[in-house]
Amino acid sequence: MKKITINLCYLCLLFLYACEKNVKMQPNPETMDMADFIIDSTFTNPIIPRGADPWVTHKHGFYYFTYTQGGKLVLYKTKNMSELALASAHDAWIPEQGMPYSKNLWAPELHYLDNKWYMYFAADNGQNANHRMYVVENAAADPTTGEWVLKGKVADPSNEWAIDGTVLEYKGQRYMLWSGGNAGAAPQRIYIAKMSNPWTISSEKVAISSPIHPWEMNGSAINEGPQVLISPSGRVHVVYSASGYWVDTYCLGLLSLNIDGDPMKPDDWVKTPQPVFSMNAESGAYGPGHNGFFKSPDDSEDWIIYHARSLPGGGDGNGRNARIQQFTWNADGTPNFGIPVKIGVPIAKPSGEPIRKVYRTDNWSIASFSSEETVNNRLASKLIDNDVNSYWITRYSSNPTNYPDHWITVDMGESLTVDGFMLAQKSGDRKVKEIEILISDDNSSWESLGTFELANVNLVKQYLNIDVRRTCRYFKLVPLAGYDSQQQPGLAEAGAYIKGE
Repeated sequence: MKKITINLCYLCLLFLYACEKNVKMQPNPETMDMADFIIDSTFTNPIIPRGADPWVTHKHGFYYFTYTQGGKLVLYKTKNMSELALASAHDAWIPEQGMPYSKNLWAPELHYLDNKWYMYFAADNGQNANHRMYVVENAAADPTTGEWVLKGKVADPSNEWAIDGTVLEYKGQRYMLWSGGNAGAAPQRIYIAKMSNPWTISSEKVAISSPIHPWEMNGSAINEGPQVLISPSGRVHVVYSASGYWVDTYCLGLLSLNIDGDPMKPDDWVKTPQPVFSMNAESGAYGPGHNGFFKSPDDSEDWIIYHARSLPGGGDGNGRNARIQQFTWNADGTPNFGIPVKIGVPIAKPSGEPIRKVYRTDNWSIASFSSEETVNNRLASKLIDNDVNSYWITRYSSNPTNYPDHWITVDMGESLTVDGFMLAQKSGDRKVKEIEILISDDNSSWESLGTFELANVNLVKQYLNIDVRRTCRYFKLVPLAGYDSQQQPGLAEAGAYIKGE
């Protein structure tokens, strides 16, 4: 009996040793060499390849973005502004046809007022001379849900041409600011009036800014796109766009309300004599303007969002795209926007956005795949070559696989701890819409982590978080559906990551 007891104790010790040894063999991502990772902490401008007249508001942990789309009001919801390109579009409101507001919906803005959501926009019946401001209302907590209801036209007693409405809250009074003129002809001025509720102007309008400097008159004499900016000390500023939006020298000007000034008194507004944000050819920023503002997720940084063109020449054919960058404050309480940041240059993400440690793939390999396109060198190995411009595509020239029979398995070379997976879509067609991800330790027994939806964007890294941190050596990607009728999908890049600090 004594011998059996000793043997049992010995077996227990061996078991504990084996468990301890196994635990030690598992990689600890927190103690791994940083050379094993690529730190994902930056982004580049433009954040999306479109975005004329961009607007952002932050509420309940989400950023809501909108811009001019002409025929409807659309919202995008994201937790991270640097990843705006991955946000899905939500059609908020589509006007009925044949109405004074059915055409040319411009410069929408989303505001949360009196515990409801309001979207202000300018629209007409197809004739620019008939542009007026309108507002829709939504009582839902999330503006991408619920029903948007037209509250009507927002106009002062003159009922003249009006665009670019925005709201100022100051000392218990709400004001509407906008750009107006004579049937859309120059000069366009910045006006202000009092409001009695979010859809009613209750006073005569007052002009607080007119184009008087040469830099406000390029293309046409225009002041438009007023945006309220409150300094850390509480001083009221209005940043506006100057000159014609179609010229390269479209820029931003600044109005500052005197301390304890009356917003309805033009003499209480001081105009900075030079533009505060201008074209910079080296940065690929032509016609920077029509901006908005937002705070970083942790509320510690101030950011500007604006549109610009990447090439000179102006005009609508050279599309305006949305960009963001941090700004600071001067000693006198005015904003310091600096110069437009160069497109394509890495910029630190807004403070509070997630930082990820992406595993390097130098020693990874493709374990197996359903098919690959050999004719055009679109091989399975392209999925992990650290180049989003090369890609794997399933075979279509001979012996093709079709949905749902596609798959590709990646061998990470050793068991790694992961918090999620990174995928990048190829450019053009054959993008994946839905994909299943499975993990394994032995390339034989598989656990499904579920189905994930990918955004329909070109060459942008998409990060797919999993609910619980896992350890695995292999992961399998199974495309389930695509964004077009092509049956052979492709992917540009794949990876895995852990969350950073």
